[in-house]
Amino acid sequence: MGILEIVSTVFGGMLFPFLILMVWGKGVEERGIFGGLVMGGFIVGTSWLANHGGSPLIVQGQGAPWIDMAWAASIGIMTHGIITGGDFKKSVPTLIFAIIGGIIGGFVLFAAA
Repeated sequence: MGILEIVSTVFGGMLFPFLILMVWGKGVEERGIFGGLVMGGFIVGTSWLANHGGSPLIVQGQGAPWIDMAWAASIGIMTHGIITGGDFKKSVPTLIFAIIGGIIGGFVLFAAA
């Protein structure tokens, strides 16, 4: 991997949590739960297309680092929370349940395949 691939992969990983922090809350504030759903679809869809679409930002394939978009979001948002003075201990239950949800989702997808 060259420097350009490294920079574009880091940017691609940063894009998803950045959009979540900057846009999602505003959508919920202005339009309630509907705004949250619309922002969720917009943010996840746009980030996925930018990272995996026609000319992807991230390096994929053999020898590429693997990180799921959910991991990128959780790492980015937790880092933001810690830097801005948030309480890590309060986020642990949410983190645990998110991991459990991911495991259940993996089993469901595996069973459906």
